[in-house]
Amino acid sequence: MTKKIGLFGMVLALLLFVSGCGQQLKQENEQLKGQVATLTEEGNGLKGQVASLQKEAEDLKAQVETLSAERDALKKELEAKSKPAPKAKKKKR
Repeated sequence: MTKKIGLFGMVLALLLFVSGCGQQLKQENEQLKGQVATLTEEGNGLKGQVASLQKEAEDLKAQVETLSAERDALKKELEAKSKPAPKAKKKKR
């Protein structure tokens, strides 16, 4: 009989301990769920920013390529204009 009472007392103490910790665990769980939701939202926002920045980088690369081609064409044109014309030979007297 004393064993049953002792076992019952231990079970009761364990239940009280778990129920007390259970409230803290529930609160912590709710806080963590809120943090997960916030971080997920931030992560999705960052993914959108990354996609936007990648597109912007691609556009800038295309613009640089276009400007480089224009620069090269202008260099060739300038070189062609700046070459001295062949001089006419002087006649000997």
